[in-house]
Amino acid sequence: MGIADRIILTLYTFLMAVVAVLAVLCSLGVFSHEVLVNLVNHIPGNWIYAVGGVIMLLVSLRLLVTGLGLTGMSTLKLSETDKGKVLVGKGALEDYIAVLAQEIYGIHNVKVIVKLEDEGINVRINASIEPGINIPESSDEIRTNVKESIKKVTGIDVKEMELFVKQIKAKEE
Repeated sequence: MGIADRIILTLYTFLMAVVAVLAVLCSLGVFSHEVLVNLVNHIPGNWIYAVGGVIMLLVSLRLLVTGLGLTGMSTLKLSETDKGKVLVGKGALEDYIAVLAQEIYGIHNVKVIVKLEDEGINVRINASIEPGINIPESSDEIRTNVKESIKKVTGIDVKEMELFVKQIKAKEE
């Protein structure tokens, strides 16, 4: 789940908490149900409520799709014969690429995001690098190591690769 989805989920959860608190307060008699009835009676003909309702519906659908994992492929077919299929999971690729990237001297705290596509994969590597390490040389080494190893092990082409250096800091032991 991406950061945008997490923010939406947080806001949506807060809104649902407010609705739940109002329902509890109404059921406990803190305020009468006539207050809620009057609020609901003002809804017909008010376009602001319609827009709010549509936004809440779209947010609900987005969270449902995200929660069910329908926002992208999670496995990639390597081969298929009459004896069966060979699939590789997105998580397996991410873990393997993280190991490959950390084999390069001075690279640590690697997190990998893989986007699976029919013709290959796109890779984003977020990593920390130690001071004094040449970033362009290290990134070329990572790119070469990952592309060759992924092709050799899985037969999958790495179409795009992005290295994001999130921190220049010595590795903590």
